[in-house]
Amino acid sequence: MDDASRDGSADRELEGASEADTRRSLRDMSALLALPALWVDHEPPEIATGLLSVLFGMLRLDGAYARFNDPGGGPPLETWRPSGPTAPPELVLALQTDPPPGSGMTTSVVEGRGAGLMRVTSLPLALPWETGLVLVSAERSSFPTGVETHLLRVAVSQGAIAVHTARRLVREHLARAAAEDVLLRQNEILRLLADDVEPSLASISRRVHEASHLVAEVDTTYNNRPRVRESVEPVELAGSTQPRAARATALPLTRREVEVLGLLAQGLSNREIAGLMWLSDRTVERHITSVYRKIGVARRSEATAFALRHGVVKLGPD
Repeated sequence: MDDASRDGSADRELEGASEADTRRSLRDMSALLALPALWVDHEPPEIATGLLSVLFGMLRLDGAYARFNDPGGGPPLETWRPSGPTAPPELVLALQTDPPPGSGMTTSVVEGRGAGLMRVTSLPLALPWETGLVLVSAERSSFPTGVETHLLRVAVSQGAIAVHTARRLVREHLARAAAEDVLLRQNEILRLLADDVEPSLASISRRVHEASHLVAEVDTTYNNRPRVRESVEPVELAGSTQPRAARATALPLTRREVEVLGLLAQGLSNREIAGLMWLSDRTVERHITSVYRKIGVARRSEATAFALRHGVVKLGPD
């Protein structure tokens, strides 16, 4: 019997059915349409098993088999009732002549369990996003009626929708779990890296802070230091007709040594001279030693007297 004949038979059955049968058929159809919502949180194997339970109770079957192929090429999802190591014999015989997808619903008569005959209806699935096969069997000679055919198609379609949705949710869950695992590993690596570099960063920050304070102190000291005269005005001795600058430059000393001699003659210590001239203590000591050697003195008082005598420092205002 082809699909058009089955549809016409179902319509005639509904027209000739009693009011109670019509209400029961409509109730069954409404229940089938609600199946995807009932299976939304179930795994694909649970949905396939639930589909066979619904078909058994609604169509009064003797046997049922469902196969949903894996779109990714993995092993198909298979289940059957009555449960056991293998599917019922009449369904195994029908599986040996597995119809191609898209061939439509067909019903055949095969040898059943015992001496009786079984009517086996095959419904291939050929949806864009789901393929498979559903087989149902019953001993009733009128199986399947037109109404039963309608119910079978609706139930299998709803089961295929639910299985497809469940598989998609499983894939999304696995992808989300994998992404979260990668994120956790990245966060752990960043945490370990932060723990490793934190002491170094703290040390660098402390050194930069100390360096900035040191620069600020040096700038303050430089801006507040007294200026050293570029040339020391010598004292103009009484009765001397030679200019003071000429007498100072006539000394056997360098300009820097003259400056050191002038500061020394004013009573400044070596450390004070070094601070004013921005020299090290050792450099000031070398200059003083050189001055002593060049002017022929051995102590500070003699050097002071030499500076006054040669006009390196002034005794008072001009």
